[in-house]
Amino acid sequence: MRQVENRLMGLAAVALAAMLPISAQAVSTWTASSCVSNCTETGDAAPNVSYSAYSASVNTTSGGAYSSTNGFAQSTLQYYSGNGFGVSAPVNDTGSPQHSLDNYGYQDLILLKFDDLVNLTQIKLGWWYGDADITLLAYTGPTAGVNVANTIAGKTAASLKSASGWSLVSSYADLQSKNGVANVSTSINSSWWIVTAYNSQLGGNPTGGDGSTTGLTRGIGTDYTGYDFIKLFSVSGNKAGGGGSSGGNVPEPASLALASLALLGAIGVRRRKQSQR
Repeated sequence: MRQVENRLMGLAAVALAAMLPISAQAVSTWTASSCVSNCTETGDAAPNVSYSAYSASVNTTSGGAYSSTNGFAQSTLQYYSGNGFGVSAPVNDTGSPQHSLDNYGYQDLILLKFDDLVNLTQIKLGWWYGDADITLLAYTGPTAGVNVANTIAGKTAASLKSASGWSLVSSYADLQSKNGVANVSTSINSSWWIVTAYNSQLGGNPTGGDGSTTGLTRGIGTDYTGYDFIKLFSVSGNKAGGGGSSGGNVPEPASLALASLALLGAIGVRRRKQSQR
């Protein structure tokens, strides 16, 4: 009997240990490169990613601060070795610093399309000029039969979320003073993500005055003060854990862990009763 109990305890311990990698997955990092479609990552095996860029010309108020954007259209994604991805919008947007992902003249965004669900945990910039505020969106709408390009093209910054299934994750201020790193904390798992220069119309209220480089701020006037110019170096995250039915053949991880705990508990109770005889 003692040998049987020891064997059962060993099997339960192995089952519990097998659960640990599922809840503590290693982070993968997707680094910008000359590859823009089906690009691989470093770290544990995870989905590949495709990148594309969109831009919308910015309307301004009489005071010079941007107030809205026109509809987004596909733009040109540019890779800068060692710095990451920037965006060149159609007109007068190829020189420095406008060749970056920015909100000066054009509101630029980069779409990351993974071939599986991903939970992002970090965004890293490889270059910035002046201010570096960004906004992160995740697609949370239905995906069946949906062309992701159609959720962006023709939409304004103000209508992108409400009309197209995009949700604000957060806006991140002053990354120029944080080594270009935004740490992301979200429970969202999505295959489609947007990184863009900060725009309050996408969500996140300004926390500084227009033209400031402290807090979430908008640029103002014709100089670059307060505008955001960045290049996207990498994103990191975890492949979302798989769910769904097991068909009754293989227990789900959580069920298996509970069964193992119950088995260990039953063995412990039996041993205590035997020791009290």
